[in-house]
Amino acid sequence: GVSPSEEPLVTLPSWTGASPCKAEEMACDSGDCIAAELACDFADTCADGSDEKHCGTTAFESEAGGWHDVSVGRLRWGLQTVTELDTFLTGEAVPTTKTMLFSTFLTVQAGEGQMVGPAKARTPPLGPSGPACTMEMSYRIHSDPQGFLSISVTDHTTGTTQLAWHTQGHGSIAGGHVRVPLGERSRPFQVELLALVDLQGSASVSVDNVTFEQCYLDVVSPTAAELSCNFERGMCGWYQDLSSDFKWVHSMGQGQGSDHTTGSGYFLSVDPSVPWSRGQRARLLTSHQEPAAAPRCLSFWYRLAGPQIGTLNLKLRLEGGEEMVLWTCRGTQGSIWHRAWATLPATGQQRYQVRSRPPMSLTPARHRVSDTTARGQVAFEVLRDGFLGDVGLDDLTLTAGPCGAELSCSFEAEDCGLTASGKGTWQRQSNGTGTAAGPATDHTTGTAAGHYMVVSTGSASLPAGHMAALTSQPYQPSVPAQCLAFWYQLSIGTPGTLGVFVEQRGVRRKALSVSTVKGSSWHRSHITVQPNADWQVVFEAVGAGGDHGYIALDDLHVSDGACPEPASCDFEQDTCGWSSPSDPRLYSFAWGWKSGIILAKYPGPEQDHTLGTRNGHYMHFDTSMLGARGTSALLESPPLPAATDSCLRFWYHMDILEHLASGELRVTLHSAAGQRTVWSMVGHHSRGWQGAVVPVQSPSEFQISFEITTRRWPMQGTVALDDIVYSTGVGCHSNPEGPVEEKPSGSFVVEVVLSLLLALIIVVLVAAGVWYRLKQQGLGSRTPAQSNTPQGFDNITFRD
Repeated sequence: GVSPSEEPLVTLPSWTGASPCKAEEMACDSGDCIAAELACDFADTCADGSDEKHCGTTAFESEAGGWHDVSVGRLRWGLQTVTELDTFLTGEAVPTTKTMLFSTFLTVQAGEGQMVGPAKARTPPLGPSGPACTMEMSYRIHSDPQGFLSISVTDHTTGTTQLAWHTQGHGSIAGGHVRVPLGERSRPFQVELLALVDLQGSASVSVDNVTFEQCYLDVVSPTAAELSCNFERGMCGWYQDLSSDFKWVHSMGQGQGSDHTTGSGYFLSVDPSVPWSRGQRARLLTSHQEPAAAPRCLSFWYRLAGPQIGTLNLKLRLEGGEEMVLWTCRGTQGSIWHRAWATLPATGQQRYQVRSRPPMSLTPARHRVSDTTARGQVAFEVLRDGFLGDVGLDDLTLTAGPCGAELSCSFEAEDCGLTASGKGTWQRQSNGTGTAAGPATDHTTGTAAGHYMVVSTGSASLPAGHMAALTSQPYQPSVPAQCLAFWYQLSIGTPGTLGVFVEQRGVRRKALSVSTVKGSSWHRSHITVQPNADWQVVFEAVGAGGDHGYIALDDLHVSDGACPEPASCDFEQDTCGWSSPSDPRLYSFAWGWKSGIILAKYPGPEQDHTLGTRNGHYMHFDTSMLGARGTSALLESPPLPAATDSCLRFWYHMDILEHLASGELRVTLHSAAGQRTVWSMVGHHSRGWQGAVVPVQSPSEFQISFEITTRRWPMQGTVALDDIVYSTGVGCHSNPEGPVEEKPSGSFVVEVVLSLLLALIIVVLVAAGVWYRLKQQGLGSRTPAQSNTPQGFDNITFRD
């Protein structure tokens, strides 16, 4: 080819900001002065739009477009003009020739300094920006692997710089068109181009055709209203909050299993255990939504898995910085998909409440009532208060009208639509101050910051015989039988009585009454409902005339099917109250809940015991987690009443290397009298699902605990549990049904078959050898006369 005709290099101007206006103003081309903070905010303030002319968007044909060089050292950025015989990458995957006779672009040049460092060019202060804000540019890089080109975003208010995009040199010409999300930023920021290249030979770095798209705060992209999304074709109306410490990833699994939509599609995931997630949160945002005149229901599927995972929140961020927590969930929920609902409240032309609490605050939420309209953003937020696990999000659906009764409610975000009536007043609270009348910690989080519903039953609040009711929204019948489970706590002293009623078609039926189980522990109870219409549950607290007292509720959950017996569970619908204790003072690890579908991050048996298929569910734990941060993992039952002749039956699956068999699975009983081990098994290679039968006796209230321990580190392997059956008052001898034999897994059956075939082959080979030896001995001992006689058995043939 013909060499291009190059014009002299032009130095990129330094930023001076000279202006005839006042110090805090800038001059429009028309001569008018505007506030300097309104320049480069992606909105025309000057009548001629000149306040947005020098803000980074440029093709570099006539000027630098506001870019200024801040390099110190041997390299700098400058403008270069070439004739049309040269080429440049303008957004295609391969070089294409520019159509103009002369073309100017930004390129790295030799500087005047001596320091070795990258060339740096910055925009003027930009923003604030909206969530869809994106920077686009064409680039070309020809460098050895030490060279690079990157885009960073600097926030001078906080003094932080964030890497937004980068590419390495590979010794050959590469380039193309790149779109770099900048996202929503509430403070002014500057975009910085950095490049490092050895200018010897033909090495070079060039940039052209820079634009900033959809950055105005009020821009509404074509998909901004699409909160409904299955993420198969992109992010719809959801955007990364790029000020987050770690990011949501549009992925197809990465060892976390399949998506919820199709089983082979896309979903959003967060892995707070990745090395680069050193911060505390990751946010996913919508664009600013216009005020809503009526409430809407957002349903979504989520996965919150791992032995030490954090918190998933759904929030509504209103203009002015106020936030409403609409839904929250903390700690592992198993490596399976769960469905959740949250009502997005109306924010337009009507009164609404804003419930806010400062981050990490332990004080009760504040309320503010407003009659004005308010735009808002919906945000999913992951808080990294654990370090091992991952979060998934899929199949978001927005529908008109509020959501119905929530099938699960922890009271962490709201009261879930339960309404109070009667003499006393039920209220949602935490006990962060340690002085509130109620439990010291909630059941969900096990901390003073957690929330629950409570009613004071002292005679001043609830006189003897008076009642305070708490009524749920209607539940819709989905199957012939449904199970309502909940946790409660009655204070010591004279707390009164907790009654539980089921109401259908205006008829109320008493299902449960509790008055004798008192103390500072949470207790689990459940009732089976056989609905023939929409039904509601009513919790009634009745005063007993004591001076002080309270009754508290937490963690309501409705599931399909009849309720199992206490502590019994096949783990198909939920975990039946079995859980891992959460103690922030300890390096505690949680057992997982999963199906037999293979997950790279969460190994376990390929089949459960209940169904014998990959779709069945069980509890599991990866023993390799037990390292420097802990030596045991607990799975505890709900509190159980004293037992004199009870029986625990369960199935377990252990797969631990023989030479690391220091791993042990124990069954212990915990009560006020202490801890006692009643069964144990040392780890071994998988022998399929094994059954165990354990007699249980305790003179006082107790909990059953499965504990995995190790005396060595690390210990590779997995332990799983399924089909736990706890029978009271009948003993282990009176029930012939139970886990008394092994239920082989598929791999164990294969091992058995192969072993039998090998044994059969050995027997055949030995028999053939014996027969051959006997034949040879017989031929050698015969005389010529005998050789013609019929063969048979004699004493000579079998002589020793």
